Amino acid sequence: MQRAGQVIRVAVAALGVVVAMGACSTPPGTSVGPAATVPGSSASVMSGASYPPPPKRAEIPPPASSPQALWRSGYWSWDGVKYVWVRGHYVQRPSPTANWIPGYWEQRPEGWMWVEGRWTS
Repeated sequence: MQRAGQVIRVAVAALGVVVAMGACSTPPGTSVGPAATVPGSSASVMSGASYPPPPKRAEIPPPASSPQALWRSGYWSWDGVKYVWVRGHYVQRPSPTANWIPGYWEQRPEGWMWVEGRWTS
């Protein structure tokens, strides 16, 4: 009976840690205005968050379906409340010499803003 009580205490403590970590991982955020353009570029800036995104996840791309397929890495997206992981995937190049410049999160006075990726030739 003493062993069962010890197991229950450990389980309750672990549950408390999980709940506390969950509460810390999604602090309240505020969406920031409509999309804008980054000065000096054609990149589009989307609404942002009040705190930085989590670290990028490691992804191992499967084999490409064709030589024109290019792996587009996954990224964190802001849904207005929390960050959501968008998995990487293959996309077809618009031309044989096109390369993808990935999007990125940029800290600004109004919060963390997502700058969309774009194709270059």
